[in-house]
Amino acid sequence: MNTEKLLITILVVLALGGLAWSATSFFSSNNGSKTLIENTPENFDKALQVELPDKCKTPQGYTEEQWREHMSHHPDRYQECLENF
Repeated sequence: MNTEKLLITILVVLALGGLAWSATSFFSSNNGSKTLIENTPENFDKALQVELPDKCKTPQGYTEEQWREHMSHHPDRYQECLENF
């Protein structure tokens, strides 16, 4: 009987600790530091203006794998790049 109460107490404490940790993690990672960029024609035009002359070349801030994955999401723009990779 006493052992059962101890086990239940331990389980309740662990469950509450897990809940507190989850809530803390959720709210601390959602601090609003990321900026959401809307998909508008104006923003698309700005992105095209800063595109490298060789659009197949991996831009700064990307690994080759990340850039290949990005291009695969836009086969209409990067088909020839994907064929040559």
